Amino acid sequence: MAPQFTLITAVIALLSSSMSSPSGVAPKFHPDDPLRRDNDRAVNITEITKHKLNDQYDLLQHSFGKVGDRSKAPAANVNTIGEVPDSSWFQNRHGMAPMSLSELITGPNTGDGPETDQPWVIIQAKTEGVTPGFRIRDGRGDIYFIKFDPLDDPELSTAAEVISTKFFYAIGYNVPENYITFFRRNQLQIDQKANLTEKDLDDLLKRARPRADGTYRVVASKLLSGIPIGPFQYFGTRPDDPNDIFSHENRRELRGLRVFSAWLNHDDSRAINTLDTLVNEDGRRYVKHHLIDFGSTLGSGTSGPQKPRAGWEYLWEPKVVFARMATLGLWDRQWIRTKYEEHPGIGNFESTDFEPEQWKPEYPNPAFNNMTDQDGYWAAKIVMAFSEKDIRAIVSTGQLSDPESEEYLVQILIERQRKIGRVWLTRLSSFDEFEWTANGEMRFQHLGSSYDFGRRPEFQISWFRFDNRTRTKQPIPEFHSKLNDGYYVGVISSAEGKVEVYVRLAAGAPQVVGVER
Repeated sequence: MAPQFTLITAVIALLSSSMSSPSGVAPKFHPDDPLRRDNDRAVNITEITKHKLNDQYDLLQHSFGKVGDRSKAPAANVNTIGEVPDSSWFQNRHGMAPMSLSELITGPNTGDGPETDQPWVIIQAKTEGVTPGFRIRDGRGDIYFIKFDPLDDPELSTAAEVISTKFFYAIGYNVPENYITFFRRNQLQIDQKANLTEKDLDDLLKRARPRADGTYRVVASKLLSGIPIGPFQYFGTRPDDPNDIFSHENRRELRGLRVFSAWLNHDDSRAINTLDTLVNEDGRRYVKHHLIDFGSTLGSGTSGPQKPRAGWEYLWEPKVVFARMATLGLWDRQWIRTKYEEHPGIGNFESTDFEPEQWKPEYPNPAFNNMTDQDGYWAAKIVMAFSEKDIRAIVSTGQLSDPESEEYLVQILIERQRKIGRVWLTRLSSFDEFEWTANGEMRFQHLGSSYDFGRRPEFQISWFRFDNRTRTKQPIPEFHSKLNDGYYVGVISSAEGKVEVYVRLAAGAPQVVGVER
């Protein structure tokens, strides 16, 4: 069982378990296994420090240093069936219980975006950078960050931002409410404290392209609830958060994020694009962890089409640079030869040369580097949970005006999805989705063959009675619901390897409490 309370609580539980076992070995399973939620709100936080992050230092630290635990030990926060419990980091959604098309389209949104019948009051402006942006307060008093498309690439980053937001939410992450919306210049008013003039605003809008009807298309990102306290790192823990007990590089949802980022080409998946907030729910204050800023996903690089290098190579990767120099350019990197189709609003996004295992973010990520086959298997199952209808529904939220562009994006996502499934669902034995018939017989699926990645291998099941206290096994001819209450384990053996399925039988009702592959 994965630890769920503070360190002191875990130690007390371990000691009491050990003392209750004659052999001194702690029971393998506890009555509440498998855990469905981590109690990472156990300690009520009364005080916390806002953290800042220097993006340039972060780049150097990860490119030239070795931060975090590099042992690639098993993920620390999984439950006994290999799943990630719900927590302030991750909520099981589409991969656990399929969401409806309406739910997928809605995503994290709780409304329709900023109110457009009343003026938008600019309370802060972003005057630097290639693309403009500002913060507004709408007629309801809600705060939004307004982001534009690149001047020469209408719909590119706004579509990518909204589509990827919906995918990451359905996968299970905490994300902002992002809306595609439209406004006119005369809707904007400037707050006296914004330190912005009407001329400044006009100059800022010159870096954005209005549509034929005079409106501007933007993403309105609603201010997250709670008090912002800075980004989280992909290694270590937050020292002032007593509920943050698992090293981030050993959290499965952060390791598996590598697979999801590869699917959606989220190469900017680094600490600066995360945000912790201190929230208050039911009288308790705790830290909630978010992924933010998805403008550099799919074929978008935020300020223009995604760079061909993105997803293939770190910003600094000396081996490939020196190899090209040593061969006088006779050898070159694969991405140099990759071809991209041109579609309005899409940018550089392809599936032909895409290699899931080789995909890389902008610079090394300790959690991504620690990902094991088990982490990849968990993430690939979630990726494969999206049907073609699901993908089409989410892509439609990008409101691409060109139907061919929308169709192209759907097909590329499906092709990348299948490549991911083929890699990570064939590394381990993929017998999964265990359930019970009315007479207590175990039924299951072979995911690799279900998704047509290969034939289902021949297999055999050996059943054992399992002593939960001593962890010893005793062979039995077969398992059925009329056996005595207790623990049992079925070992599914095939050419792919073994899967051990632990079952707790109580009053004739079997429950899977552990899966090891």
